[in-house]
Amino acid sequence: MKPEHLAEAISIISNSNSIKVSFNVPVNDNYSHTYAILIHESNASVVNQLVKAGFSLSMNPKGLSVDKF
Repeated sequence: MKPEHLAEAISIISNSNSIKVSFNVPVNDNYSHTYAILIHESNASVVNQLVKAGFSLSMNPKGLSVDKF
């Protein structure tokens, strides 16, 4: 994800007061590939805002991964 997309996603996420998120979480416990943003707990409003902004959200065993291509 480009730095400007990361900043945009963090801006959207930080407007919510009831969200738990991690940054740069390794995919398979190896830092050669990481999830830039991983949401653990959220509300529907944040998810809707991220989707409207063009972010791709995908569930995985560790949480909800946020990406933009």
